[in-house]
Amino acid sequence: MCVFCSIVKGELDSYKVYENNDFIVILDKYPVSKGHLLIVTKEHFEAISDTPPNLVAEAFKLAGGIAKYYRKELHAPGVNVVTNDGVSAGQEVFHFHVHVIPRWERIKGLFSGRTVLTEEMIEDSYRMLKALPEYLDRYLS
Repeated sequence: MCVFCSIVKGELDSYKVYENNDFIVILDKYPVSKGHLLIVTKEHFEAISDTPPNLVAEAFKLAGGIAKYYRKELHAPGVNVVTNDGVSAGQEVFHFHVHVIPRWERIKGLFSGRTVLTEEMIEDSYRMLKALPEYLDRYLS
C-alpha cells in the first residue's frame, strides 16, 4: 500500500497543516529544513507525468502560496519547490507530491541535511504555520 494513500485515508499519522478537496499539505517526516512541507494529492497518481494537468496546476498554485507565505510573512531568504518523477530523478515515494522547502540559509545540495522530524521541529513548524491555512484560502480565492 502507498504510504501517502494511507496518510490520506487516515490509516497513518501525519502532521497536517492544510487540506482542501484535492490535497493535503503535511510536514515532511525527513525534512531538510524547518517547515519542509509536502503537497500530496488525495487521489493516487504515481508521478507528475501521470497526474491530470488541472491537479498539477493546483498543486503548484498551492506551492506558490506557501512559498509566498515563507518569503513575505516569515522572511525566508529562499524557497525550493520541487517534484521528482522516477527513480533516476530521486523519487522515493511513488505518489505525486510537491516539496516546498523554506531555506533559512544558503544550501549545499537540494536534499542535503535530511533529518528525522523531532517533536521540537513539529512544535516550531506548527507555530510558524498557524496562519497558513487562512493565508492560503485568501491566496487561492
